[in-house]
Amino acid sequence: MKCLLDATSVKVLARAIHCLAKIGDELHIEPTENGLTLKTVNASKSAYSAFNFHLPFFLDFCHTSENTVQADPDEDTVIKCKLPMKSILSVFRSIGSLDKSVETCNITLPLLEALLIIEFKCKHGIIKHFNLRYFECESVEAEFCKSGYASKFSCSSRFYSETLLSFHSSTQEVTWSLAMDQVHLSNHIDDEVDPSKCVRTEVTLAKDEFVDFNVALCTQVTFCLKELRAILAFAEALKLDLDCRMEGAGQPVLFSLEKTDLYSADFLLATLTPALDSSATSSRTINNPKKNDVSTQSDASKHSSPVPILRNKADSRTASCANLQTTLMANVPESPCHTPRLNTLSLIEPQLFPAMEDNLDFEMQPPPPKRARARYIFQNCLKATQEVREIRCEVFAPDSEGDE
Repeated sequence: MKCLLDATSVKVLARAIHCLAKIGDELHIEPTENGLTLKTVNASKSAYSAFNFHLPFFLDFCHTSENTVQADPDEDTVIKCKLPMKSILSVFRSIGSLDKSVETCNITLPLLEALLIIEFKCKHGIIKHFNLRYFECESVEAEFCKSGYASKFSCSSRFYSETLLSFHSSTQEVTWSLAMDQVHLSNHIDDEVDPSKCVRTEVTLAKDEFVDFNVALCTQVTFCLKELRAILAFAEALKLDLDCRMEGAGQPVLFSLEKTDLYSADFLLATLTPALDSSATSSRTINNPKKNDVSTQSDASKHSSPVPILRNKADSRTASCANLQTTLMANVPESPCHTPRLNTLSLIEPQLFPAMEDNLDFEMQPPPPKRARARYIFQNCLKATQEVREIRCEVFAPDSEGDE
């Protein structure tokens, strides 16, 4: 793959990478005939994000990779790879400096080198060269249909950002309640939390505030706010409208944005299932886990709504473990009161001495105190330097008879 970008496109690409870095830890790069696709999935597989950069976005683009070892056009192929977010963020660290200094950017994926080569041509003839190690992998896809959602409404990203300012920064989940003429937002509070010790925030958005408003199903969905803030940070910087599609509780929410003929982005977020269904599911899991697996698969097959499944093209049989429809939100809050999983493991204390056989009558004596230890060491200084021992050996010089 080879692509060339101007200064404006580099800035947009850097913002997209920063947005994806707030969602996942790995960046998937997939060049296609129609452009370049950047994807990521969070650790709990409850959020999927994809940026599609079309051909007009680039000054020059070629999706195949040349064989740099042996120049053979028949061996050119398409490389799909992934690399850690930390490595790519080190290149696009400062968006402001990229906008002021970089003139063009050349990105290359050569064959048989396993390197992502990024070259910045800056002002005053300065060239910055970066080599990033990547890992080849198969494509990660989320199957969904935009036309299959019952409700769709769009609004400016700035309006969404101003609405979320009403919520505290520690708010992790937000509940969206859809009505025929309004959208009601409130922070989600677990049943275990004491209502007297938490703050309840509610915001109502009228129908007239939206650019497009089409709600066919009154429903209530709850999803994570972290990914939504990352989406709004990208959309607000570029002054883009954000489309939202919802189906119902337990069904994924789809956020999408688009810049005509240049790029588009889709963000698929999992939602919380209703409380009654989750409690019933947990009880069935405890009683009969095998039966619960069968019932979950049968229920998933009965849905006629869009079923976005996060899957790997290499092995589609593993799609059930990454089904975004049945995946709950990341229910591990980053709070000090939460008990991490490592605390549930039974730690085995290391043995100070190896295990001894039972037939040995040996008792380990505790070490002597410091004064006794010092007395034991220095008592050897008071002994004679030589000890008389009976040694049988030949005498060459006998003792004299008298003491004269």
